[in-house]
Order: sequence, then C-alpha cells, then structure tokens
Amino acid sequence: MLIPTELDGAKVIRHTSNSLENHFGVVGILNDNKELLDQIPITAMAICRYEGSKKYYLFSCDLNWEVIGDFDFDTLEDAVVSAKLSHNVNEDEWIT
Repeated sequence: MLIPTELDGAKVIRHTSNSLENHFGVVGILNDNKELLDQIPITAMAICRYEGSKKYYLFSCDLNWEVIGDFDFDTLEDAVVSAKLSHNVNEDEWIT
C-alpha cells in the first residue's frame, strides 16, 4: 500500500514503515462497560500537522493506514520523544 500524504486531513511529516513486524503496541477496543473486546496492532506511526495548526499529531495506524489513536504535541521533537517512550520507535525508523 502506498504511504499516504495525508491522514485524517492532516499532512504527514514523518512516518514509519507499515508492517505487522513492527511492535509499536496495540489499541484496545472497549465496550460500554469498559471491558476489552479486541486489540488492534499498531503497525505504523506517523507525525502529522493540520493546516493552520501549531500542534503536531502522533498517529497510531493499522495496516491500511487508518488512524486508530492519536496524541497532540506542541513540538515535533516532543512527538518523536513520545513515540520512542510509548511505542519504542527509534530515530532511524522515521521516514521524512
């Protein structure tokens, strides 16, 4: 699959490869009672920015580049550090 230039309407600034071999964690799907129904593997990460926004968004993606989780940061560096600490994304895994 081609790497998208936009995710959820935000421009992709950096991304990782997208593979089941990546071990970036999972996103849990909960029911109304907060019981775990399923877990979706995070197969790719992307740092994006919406036009006109000062924030950077760290997106967790599935194999189809669908966004399954996100966090916002004030700086690109903060997003990179969070990806490292929370998802074990090393600096050399980022593609610009």
